[in-house]
Amino acid sequence: MEAFIVVAIVGLGLLLIELLLPTGGLLAALGVAGLTVAGVLALGSGGETADWVGGALITLGVVSAVAFYFVTRKVIAAHRARPIRTGTEELIGSVGEARTDVDPQGQIYLAGAIWAARTASEEEPVRLGDKVRVEAVEGLTLIVRPQARSAEPEREGVS
Repeated sequence: MEAFIVVAIVGLGLLLIELLLPTGGLLAALGVAGLTVAGVLALGSGGETADWVGGALITLGVVSAVAFYFVTRKVIAAHRARPIRTGTEELIGSVGEARTDVDPQGQIYLAGAIWAARTASEEEPVRLGDKVRVEAVEGLTLIVRPQARSAEPEREGVS
């Protein structure tokens, strides 16, 4: 088996492993380098298929580099777009429905559960069936305010 075949297989393997492991592009760079080196080795081998195999491996290396560059940029942008919120932090800003009057305390339905709730201010009582927006969480009690009627789409509960 010729050396360029082994180097090309290793380069392809590194590119595939990069898809599965979070290495930050290190294995992709090594895979691209491996494919390019395999192409150069194939061109230098002088075999009957060396010209087209070498050119194909170098082209595959360049195309892989460009593809991984654009994919990596999109992945990084997607991870930076929204802060990660879990648990009770995720409830803040969500819209629920009052299951009892909340004046100043009561219960609301949100994220598939009934929660204890109290109004954010004493002046704004919430009636049974009204939509409420969660402003804060104190322990297991949600601090809510009546949902203002607006044109913006509601974020119902938490999935």
